[in-house]
Amino acid sequence: MKDGFSNEPPPDGPHVVRDHAAVDLLMNLNATRLLAPFMRGEHTLGTAAAVLEVPASSLAYWVNRFVRAGIIEVTRLQPRAGKAAPVYRAVAGEFHVPLDAVPPGAREEFLHGGRQKLFTRFTKSVERAAHAHFQGGLRLTADRDGGVHLGFVEPEEALATPVTEWWGTLTLTDDEAAELHRTLEGLIETFGDRIDAGRKPYVMVLGLTPRARGT
Repeated sequence: MKDGFSNEPPPDGPHVVRDHAAVDLLMNLNATRLLAPFMRGEHTLGTAAAVLEVPASSLAYWVNRFVRAGIIEVTRLQPRAGKAAPVYRAVAGEFHVPLDAVPPGAREEFLHGGRQKLFTRFTKSVERAAHAHFQGGLRLTADRDGGVHLGFVEPEEALATPVTEWWGTLTLTDDEAAELHRTLEGLIETFGDRIDAGRKPYVMVLGLTPRARGT
């Protein structure tokens, strides 16, 4: 630490957070979205605001809270005409919040809110794709679970834009469940972090868990 600034890169490994103010921010989906650029590298208010496409004035409020909570820090001052601009960076590239540090009810609210955002994005995208590509309409078949399986009538010609959706209950041995889990994790590892020019954005939802009793 020199002159109040950190010139050292963030330490390797996760940063465990238990402080109430920091936990409160990290459990806020709006706040974590604004934190993301600083977890990837150094930014001034202006450059981070440009990445996030938000006004620098509104981002300043959250940056001040992040600094007070010890989540981001000022690494240096960038010279410019007039007053030098602070350059910020998150204190780590990965944060861990132990469950016993999360206030009662906040964990469920955080997880539900995150899932709800992604679920809404996914269902709206599927609906738009269905309107464009699945003119045959809906397909209903008897489900092995005793209910009815809903889907779309597949078009005769292959889709120019791939769309897949499947929801259901599987019956698996422990070995089969482990194999499927590894397959899904492999797909995420292979395709999950590809952010390059020329690629189109897709929404993908993957999940596997033992069915809870009573559901």
